[in-house]
Amino acid sequence: MTIDIISYTPAQYAALTEEQVLQIKSAQLKKNRLHAVFVDDLQREKQKLVQNGIFLSTIWTVIKAKLQSNYEQEVQNIRDGLLFYLRYTSRPNDSDSESAPYEVNYALSEEARLNIVKTYYENTYQDANKLFEEFKKDTVAVQYLGELYSPLYDYFLAKTDG
Repeated sequence: MTIDIISYTPAQYAALTEEQVLQIKSAQLKKNRLHAVFVDDLQREKQKLVQNGIFLSTIWTVIKAKLQSNYEQEVQNIRDGLLFYLRYTSRPNDSDSESAPYEVNYALSEEARLNIVKTYYENTYQDANKLFEEFKKDTVAVQYLGELYSPLYDYFLAKTDG
């Protein structure tokens, strides 16, 4: 099964408990079922319009947009619930704040945490390759950033030579 409800790196998945992984799989299955219902609803509405001879009108665009919006909102609700669960079931190590070279404060928003980590690495390492190597070694960032670790990883990787 492909997991696309959240974007975690393999290192982040490895740090999860079995219960957390099961919650992710459960959320992914819910999303997959919602997608199947969404596709069926689209097909059903399209057939109705074709049978009535009005498929080429703007009605199809409106119906499709409404179904798409409802689907995306339901997926976002599942994703938010999953991220909330993962955020509050992951127990930060007491040594995290001592071993991290930047401020570790789980009470901050995810965006604020991302800015702290990103700013620290960009200000500390001028060489992009060295920055990326040091960031990869940072075990605190994996847990501290949650889902935002993966985009920051890709961002730093894109700045390297290789």
